[in-house]
Amino acid sequence: MIVYTKDDTVRLSGALVRNQWPTIKAAAMVLLKQHPEGILIDGGELKSVTEEGSRTFLDAVKDIESAGARIVVCNLPASVRQVLASVPGVRSQIAMSMSVEAARESLRTGSSCSDVVPPGAVIVPLIDGTDIEAGMRLAATASRERGFPVGMVAFVTIPRQLPLSAPQPEAETEAQQHSARGSQIAHRLGLPCAIHLERVRDTREGLVSFLTQNQARMVVLALAGPTPDDQDQLELADMMLRKAPCDVLVARISNGDGRSNRSARSEGPSR
Repeated sequence: MIVYTKDDTVRLSGALVRNQWPTIKAAAMVLLKQHPEGILIDGGELKSVTEEGSRTFLDAVKDIESAGARIVVCNLPASVRQVLASVPGVRSQIAMSMSVEAARESLRTGSSCSDVVPPGAVIVPLIDGTDIEAGMRLAATASRERGFPVGMVAFVTIPRQLPLSAPQPEAETEAQQHSARGSQIAHRLGLPCAIHLERVRDTREGLVSFLTQNQARMVVLALAGPTPDDQDQLELADMMLRKAPCDVLVARISNGDGRSNRSARSEGPSR
């Protein structure tokens, strides 16, 4: 087997008959220093792979993700994908993309803001069914009144049968769009821009977990005009009121111009 590297990619060619990660690891870690968001393994020139050879990918995922980055195995020939799919545990742990371009786009998902949300912040979730501008205006008011920083969080939901690092082009594009919108509003309001992208199995559970981990002081939900049929929005609000580890501010936005038609209730410990 031949291994060579270029830019953010480790390329493999030939026959992968044994675990080659010990050989590849040093070069991969050098690439990771240059591309801390993650790297690719391009297997487009692989002729064959054995079950033992598939351990290369499993060990690569383990080491790269333990370093806080992502790795995507891409461009695999159909015959190689068939072998990997037959090895227990491999398909569920390896993020495989059909093309190098799609894999690279997945790794580059992000925004122009800081991705570090300060602890003790007022959090605005950037999710469907919420009015981002109204939420940011309410968060800005709470920030001024209580002296807390403001942060945003966007989510990419990953099916449970796939690894969390698996590329999800549509969901990632949507998260990028929400993040770009949040960034524009934050800059317009004169707020420091901090947006975290979280890859989760369930958005609501992921939001509760994020609020807990970041010791959030408040979460702001500006719902875009819920009606009795908007079950997802109402369930989101109900879950936050019951489970969020912080103050909760819920507002219903009826006219889409960022003004709150009715402020709901705020619950949570005083901070």
